[in-house]
Amino acid sequence: MNTPRNIIAIDRLRAGEIVGLQHVSTTSVRVSALTPWVSIPIRVPARLTISDKIEDGVRLFTAQLVFRTCEEPGDVGRMVYRCSTADGRCYLLGSNERPYPVTTVNDSHPDNMTDSQLYEVTVSYTSPSRIKQIAQQGE
Repeated sequence: MNTPRNIIAIDRLRAGEIVGLQHVSTTSVRVSALTPWVSIPIRVPARLTISDKIEDGVRLFTAQLVFRTCEEPGDVGRMVYRCSTADGRCYLLGSNERPYPVTTVNDSHPDNMTDSQLYEVTVSYTSPSRIKQIAQQGE
């Protein structure tokens, strides 16, 4: 049976505020429970696409997160994002060192009252290491 993998929650914080980041394996990290994540109110579900490619002989991993929110995103420089799925997994976009995710905010003023007036936020993160899953305590 397939479980839903939709992104149902997104949290963020400044890259320098991440607490106790430990690399558990090539695919997972552990983050302290004391990390001060700030929840972003989103229109569920959000979209997360993870891909990889070879460029100039180097394998690069790219994650693109797209979500809509009713709150103005404010400062978007050097942020780290935690994406939670419906099946209980969490993905980490970014870390406390370079490269940092790049955040783009689209504030549209549609000409039709039925079109979305939410902020559309796109987070792009490219790294030579795999996009990490956050390991639960005890894993």
